[in-house]
Amino acid sequence: MNKIEIEIVSVAKQKMALRSFPELSSERKLVGKGLRILKQNLPDLMRYISKQKVMGHMPSYQIIVKTREKMDIDQVRSLLKHWLRRKKNRRLAYVAVELLLMPFSAFVAVLPGPNVVFYLLFVLFYFHLMAFLSLRKIDMEKLNISLEHIEV
Repeated sequence: MNKIEIEIVSVAKQKMALRSFPELSSERKLVGKGLRILKQNLPDLMRYISKQKVMGHMPSYQIIVKTREKMDIDQVRSLLKHWLRRKKNRRLAYVAVELLLMPFSAFVAVLPGPNVVFYLLFVLFYFHLMAFLSLRKIDMEKLNISLEHIEV
């Protein structure tokens, strides 16, 4: 089972950060080659898309939550629930904006070459939509969460 690490940055502000997660990969030869090219040329975009995929499949990962403060698992679940709700709402906003922008990418299609703007918008739209749909269905009690304390 793959694992992801989430750090509680601030309990008071309910701020958490996804620190470590598996990179996007594919068993298909052509898709794998495209992902390697993307990783070479646009590593930040590759990391962002990987993060969206992880958000979309969170129940299938072991979640390790790291905190500097003493907390019990119920407090961590509560913080994680609020954090995931904010992530879900943000993904919904992204989906709406990308859906509104896609028709305007047709104006770029008159330029010679492929319509890269539409492809990029569509890929982001797809990963944001999958993350939103999955975040909407997450049951906090079924998540495999373990707690680690960071010594300062």
